[in-house]
Amino acid sequence: VICSLHMMSFFEIVSEQLAPLSLELAFLSFFLLGFLILRADVLGLLHSPVKKAKTAAPLASAEITFRGLRKKLEEENHAASLFKDWRAAQAQGPTPKDLLKQIVQAFVEAEPGSLVEELMQHIKLHPEALANTFSATTALDAVARSGRIDILTELWEAIPQLGIQPTACMYDVLLGGFASAGKPDKVREFEEQLVKEKGRLSARGYSLVIKGFLKNGMCDKVLSKILAMQKAGFDVPGFAVAQFFRNACEAGRTEEMFHAAKARNLDMSAEALSVILEDCAKSSNLKLAQEVELMAEDGALYRGIAEGLMKVYATAGDQKAFKVFKRTQDMKLPLSENLCMSLMARCAESQFVAFAEEIMAYARSSLKMTVSLYSLQMKVYAHSGMYSQACDLYDQIRADGVEPDAMMYGCLMKFAVECNRTDLLNEISQKVPSLDIQHYMFLIRSAGQQFNVERALELFQQLKDSGLKPDVAAYNCVLDVCVKAGNIRQAHLLVKEMRQLNMVDIITYNTLLKGFCSKGDFSGAKKVLQEIQDAGMKPNDVSYNSLINTAVSSGKFDQAWDIVSEMEKKGIDPDRYTISIMLKSLKKVRSPKDTARCFDFIERSKIDVCSDGVLVNSVLETCVRNKDNQRLEAFLQQFEKSDLRPSVPVFGSVIKGYSSLKRIDKCWEYWNELQSQQPAKHSDIVTGCMLDALVCNKEVDKAVELFMGLKQPNMVLYSILLKGFANSNQPQRAMEFWREMCSKGMKINLVAYNSILDAQARVGNTDEICEILEHMASTGTRPDGITHSVIVKGHCVKGELDKAFQALKGIQQCNLDHDAVVYNTLLDACSKHRRHDLMQQLLEGMETKKVAPTNFTLGILIKHYARNRQLDKAFEALEKLPKQGKFQINEQVWMCLMCSCLNNGEPKKAIEIYEQLKAAQHDAAAGSAYETLVSGLVRNNDFAYAIEVVEKAYGLRAENGSREQKLALETSKHLDLACLEQLFARLDSLSLHKEFGLPLLEQFRSAKLPVTNRILALAVSASRSTRN
Repeated sequence: VICSLHMMSFFEIVSEQLAPLSLELAFLSFFLLGFLILRADVLGLLHSPVKKAKTAAPLASAEITFRGLRKKLEEENHAASLFKDWRAAQAQGPTPKDLLKQIVQAFVEAEPGSLVEELMQHIKLHPEALANTFSATTALDAVARSGRIDILTELWEAIPQLGIQPTACMYDVLLGGFASAGKPDKVREFEEQLVKEKGRLSARGYSLVIKGFLKNGMCDKVLSKILAMQKAGFDVPGFAVAQFFRNACEAGRTEEMFHAAKARNLDMSAEALSVILEDCAKSSNLKLAQEVELMAEDGALYRGIAEGLMKVYATAGDQKAFKVFKRTQDMKLPLSENLCMSLMARCAESQFVAFAEEIMAYARSSLKMTVSLYSLQMKVYAHSGMYSQACDLYDQIRADGVEPDAMMYGCLMKFAVECNRTDLLNEISQKVPSLDIQHYMFLIRSAGQQFNVERALELFQQLKDSGLKPDVAAYNCVLDVCVKAGNIRQAHLLVKEMRQLNMVDIITYNTLLKGFCSKGDFSGAKKVLQEIQDAGMKPNDVSYNSLINTAVSSGKFDQAWDIVSEMEKKGIDPDRYTISIMLKSLKKVRSPKDTARCFDFIERSKIDVCSDGVLVNSVLETCVRNKDNQRLEAFLQQFEKSDLRPSVPVFGSVIKGYSSLKRIDKCWEYWNELQSQQPAKHSDIVTGCMLDALVCNKEVDKAVELFMGLKQPNMVLYSILLKGFANSNQPQRAMEFWREMCSKGMKINLVAYNSILDAQARVGNTDEICEILEHMASTGTRPDGITHSVIVKGHCVKGELDKAFQALKGIQQCNLDHDAVVYNTLLDACSKHRRHDLMQQLLEGMETKKVAPTNFTLGILIKHYARNRQLDKAFEALEKLPKQGKFQINEQVWMCLMCSCLNNGEPKKAIEIYEQLKAAQHDAAAGSAYETLVSGLVRNNDFAYAIEVVEKAYGLRAENGSREQKLALETSKHLDLACLEQLFARLDSLSLHKEFGLPLLEQFRSAKLPVTNRILALAVSASRSTRN
């Protein structure tokens, strides 16, 4: 009994110990049982004693050889020795099932040409063991995997000779082989054969074909097979659909394939949708991501893609990230630390600060805060230029008990320098276990911000005394402090020391160069440039950019272009800073030639302007400022095709650009895009751009609607809206807004006052002007020259010229700054009221007060003289005023003078003006000037002159193949044919078609130039009349 009890106790202990392993032990037991059953033929467990006795002797030798083959395969895979042993044994016995596939593979690799013949002979020797579907399928599978379609086809045709009928499984392998080799035609051919013989393709067959097409990246074929498999009632493997979309992503066809699959109701798993979202994040395809989100409204599916959606929206900086994040919280989906870090890293790139802070708040409440999480939040702030907020995290990090590592301390020091937090920088420098060279450089840079050269030199000496050896970067850092502080003497002493240590590089010289440039010492900068060359170095783009910037800043534009030319001759490629500097020069020079020269330089540089947001802003602003709509439109089209993710300032510039083109629909498109992505980042500048776009495009009501939705509009935005009321002749609404501003106690600035006054002055509301001026006086706001100009305008509109002149006298007595605007207003009013005497007084007053006339002044005088048949005086003004005002005649003035010549019966002079307009490269105006000129000449019956202009415009008078002809033909593509129709119609009505019309039409036909159907109809009509 005691023994039994001990045995029971023993078994209980054993059972208790093995209980956790019960599942594993059961699996092992069944595995062994299965192995014994499946290998019974090899182990001889199922052979009868009689049969075993008969076959044992002949197979003994083959069995020994095949065992040796197995051992060889385990040790090495040498095809030559493998064939030798196999060929020695194959006649004596059948190849075991586990070796057959490897023997076929060896044949394919070493002797593919003899595979089918030898394999067939071997099977025929041992039909009982090998003439079956298993052997045939095994051989087909091995060949199919190799991609040798010729052998696969040969083997397939040989199999029926063994009396083996093709099975569905064999067809599956065959089709998979053809698909793997990228042969869709073969797949289709044998699939049709399979359907005739067996009915339909099996699930395994579909899978093998899909797998083969996937291997070859055949997206359309894969989708077709996946849909066919689904239609056949089979479950499509999730991995296949996911891999299909991976292939589509690699081929750049994600959106196309998604829409194709969606249209045919393909079941897409969370894994497949996640693949699409991953591509959306890479390509910033928000539209597609939103479609995927709509598909996944189902809770279970949404769980699988929520992570991908957040990554897409975080990458794009889109507000929808908050919505997805909130839903994950409602569904109680936990976010891992790795996911939080991934999302924050994406927020850093997109400067999506608000969402990064939301993620950080979740991490603080649900996860353990780590150095990595805090480092990423710092990165988010740093990428957005929010260095002060990054520094503020230091106190929070310490409060959470997190110890910063060396890298974080380094980052904090860098951020403290960027935001000039000297106190924090000094505090952290005391906590760093040991300062390295980079840390000292941060401290030196901080001293440079205070222009404290002594402190910088002191820190540099501490660096030397610490045992660290300063490198050239450290020396350059100290040199930069000396240069910024303007201590050129100390800078030269430092460079002398660097030369003795052989530590001078191109950065050293460029830093010294910047010092001279910052002082405007161009000659000193040129000497440094020579020193670079004397030292055996080559000046780089930074060197030349400093010189170019100095030349542009001092107004020496020709000198700047000379440096650019020198730069190009020496093979130094300009960079985006070079382009930005030259574009900056156009703010001071508005000559069409200079603008064309600058844009030609951009084209030569081969720089993709749309790769940099600053360049995009510069180009757009230049085009808008110069009213170069043709170039502006082309550039905006280029921008839309680019991959640049626009920043907030770029959004503002693009809205400005489309506003200039009168494309208010595109302005709304970009405004709405910015609003959906980054509403928190809406700056007043971008809002002002949108309001101004609406105002300038006569959509004042929409501007008011947008304005009313703003939380705290500033005075600039009020001024823009008030300007809109002025432009649209709505003085009453302007007064209502002004009174509302007063009732709110807003401090109205002078710009806003002038806008309200302008709204009243345009319609001559002098009483309201007086009311506004009284309010200005009560608030202590002093009027300026613009204020008085507006007052003058009010009196002029009302016809009160005497009061207008009194207002001008008041401006002069108060010594207020005033320009040509007030004089132009008075000149225009005097011209309309035919007060020639007063006009002469004004012109003399402008000359006496040294007020520079403008193009507008010249335009008023030309119109006035033309109306009074004094064309000679118009030309005198054209000669005198541009020199007096130092301005270049713009296209509007040329057009005005040309029309004046036409109206005064001077066609030859009008044509001369037209030629001057083209010579001045006013390309945008040349087309409209041509149409105006031809129409005017036709109207005055000056047909010979009209035809001369047409012939020159289309290059009909130039030599064939000449540059003049090519240029004319290119320009003529943009000319309107309506004025030609007018010319031919007028000739027809005066029966002059034969004399003038037909010869011109013949020239057009010879030059293969386009003509309208109406012109041809007029020609036919004229020909009939001539015959009659």
